[in-house]
Amino acid sequence: MRRLPMVPIAFLAAVALAWVAPGCDGPDEAAPADGDPQAALAGLLRAAVAAAGAEPAGETTWYTPANLYDYIDGQAEEFLAAGFVLLGHREVRAPGAEGRPYVEIDIYDMAGPEGVRKVMTEPPPDKAAEIVPGVQAYRDAGMCEFGAGRYYVRLTARFDPAGQAALLDALARGIAEAATTE
Repeated sequence: MRRLPMVPIAFLAAVALAWVAPGCDGPDEAAPADGDPQAALAGLLRAAVAAAGAEPAGETTWYTPANLYDYIDGQAEEFLAAGFVLLGHREVRAPGAEGRPYVEIDIYDMAGPEGVRKVMTEPPPDKAAEIVPGVQAYRDAGMCEFGAGRYYVRLTARFDPAGQAALLDALARGIAEAATTE
């Protein structure tokens, strides 16, 4: 009979928490205490939604290094190698909007600006835009991506990119302002 190596209980508990808690929907108010990456991301998401006057379309989904493959399978290795810490994914709608159109908010904690630079797409000159002073974005129809401090942000309008442009811009400004004043 083959014996398995002994594993410290603290390690097993940490793995269990990483496996169960992240990636599950849950109320933003249940975010961990200040100083925790999830608390910081939850605050950025709340600030963006409030600044844009948007309405959440469901709860935030959290991804850690242990389950990032569930969300971005083809790019996960690149993000992990760049220092990925945590991803908060949220879908929102314009006030009073119904139906299919929504904007996806993805805020990646990349541990620092260097990690953001490693995963950020370099915008072509005709697609670069300044969101707030000092924050340059790659802006195209239905999408916006930018880095602000330790955060890489990707916003994507779904099902009606033209109709979601104002909401997408307001969300980008809200996140950029909140991230740069953090």
